[in-house]
This record gives sequence, structure tokens and C-alpha cells, in this order.
Amino acid sequence: MTDLALTQFLIDISRGQAKARFAENPEAVLAECDLPERQIAAIREQSIAALWADGAHPMSLLYFARSCGWSAQKYYECISQSESATSMTQK
Repeated sequence: MTDLALTQFLIDISRGQAKARFAENPEAVLAECDLPERQIAAIREQSIAALWADGAHPMSLLYFARSCGWSAQKYYECISQSESATSMTQK
């Protein structure tokens, strides 16, 4: 299930109204958000796998990954590995 707050925040910091502020001072933007600490930590660490597991929409994750300098190939490999790990634990 998609986490709408996380998804919107990722869009805001990678393509939206908080993009410039986040690029200038990510800690200030993170301090103002209402996300759980685990999601804030995943954003700090650029942990696409953790954000995926927490319900971020794939397009918002792609925007975020690209804004962090990830190639499309690295992003898709990370998502594929995350999906594989998730399906293995659900069996």
C-alpha cells in the first residue's frame, strides 16, 4: 500500500516546492516534516529499498533516486532486489 505522506514528501523534495530548500539544507527540511524517524533516516541514507518497503510510490522513489544521482539502472536493480526479498519473506 502506498504511503501518501511519504510519497508527497519525496515529490516535494525532488521535483516540487521544497526542492531548492532541500538541496540547500536537507536537515532543515527534514526537521520540519511529519514523517516517522525511520523514513527520515532512510531519506538521509538515500535508502531506496527502505523507502520502497515503507510504501513510497515507485515514481516518487524514481524522482528521489535521480535527484540523488542514481542511474535508472541502479534504481531498477534496487527495486527488483527489494521485491525479491519481500516476496521471499512472505512465503
